[in-house]
Amino acid sequence: MVVKVGNRTFRNIEQWQVDYIVQNSNKKLTEISRETRLDPRRIGEIVKLLGIQRQRHWKVYLPKTEEVERELRNPYLSHVEIAKKYGVTDTCVAKRRKELGVKVRRKNFDTQIEQQVEQILEQLDLAYIKQKRIDKWSIDFYLGRKHCIDVHGEWAHSTKKVQDRDVRKREYLSKKGYRYLVIYEKELQNIEHVTEKIKQFTLGFPC
Repeated sequence: MVVKVGNRTFRNIEQWQVDYIVQNSNKKLTEISRETRLDPRRIGEIVKLLGIQRQRHWKVYLPKTEEVERELRNPYLSHVEIAKKYGVTDTCVAKRRKELGVKVRRKNFDTQIEQQVEQILEQLDLAYIKQKRIDKWSIDFYLGRKHCIDVHGEWAHSTKKVQDRDVRKREYLSKKGYRYLVIYEKELQNIEHVTEKIKQFTLGFPC
């Protein structure tokens, strides 16, 4: 497949991919890349050749003020509570707390990405139990009929120790006959994709 963009000809690109870039140029390059399966640098080239003016998506950071540091050091404030106040992700808060050596008192709260998945389950009219124990393992959402869903944050599941534990958990549940689905943080940039993924996972559930 050959497509001409501006004064350049691109091989192995289809017209629908160019059309998608034009229609969604203000999305993040990583999001466009995921949907079109094109390298972000190639997408950037096409955007420039077409003369499209994009609004850059700047990353939001926690302010480095005394007030923020006091809140970060408060063990009774959850990552999510601080993240919502300053418009950042709970992963961002967790990283700053790790840098400060702050340990947060354990409490019953959801991460932002867990809240997103919970909203999807409710929209799909699926009943669930949160934080269900299966032997030594905790499941974020247990749907019944041996169907389990976990939500993995990018930062929380980035270390080898946690990744090894995730493998052991998956193997244990599989041996016990459970169906196990993991929703990754990056996937939640596309809610429709995650919704369809859960629909396919729960095919055959009673209406």
